[in-house]
Amino acid sequence: MPPTALAELAVGTPVVSTVSMRGVPEGTSGKVIHVQGLSWIRYWVWFDNGERVGTLGRAKLATAAEWARRFDTPTESSGSDAALPSGGDAASTDSSGDVGGVPGHLLERSRAARARWAAKKG
Repeated sequence: MPPTALAELAVGTPVVSTVSMRGVPEGTSGKVIHVQGLSWIRYWVWFDNGERVGTLGRAKLATAAEWARRFDTPTESSGSDAALPSGGDAASTDSSGDVGGVPGHLLERSRAARARWAAKKG
């Protein structure tokens, strides 16, 4: 399975809608009631608002943990190091200290580019 592929869901798995659909707003919780397909998996979901929707692809559904991670992004302050983990700078951050899943060396590279751009503008 490619690293970007989403894990398959089982019957009874609690899910959240990641997109708005007819009768189901984005963020509505539900439960998988049926899984169909061999190579092209589709899900039938009974949402908490009473709607039952079928033939949904995995990209339109998220588990509770995936849904929480979607909104777990750091707020970026105006070019300061406030977004970095405490006690370290961007160059020394390891993979467990990455900010929002972005490696520290890339954050530092971006910060330096913004500084060069600001200096060039005057």
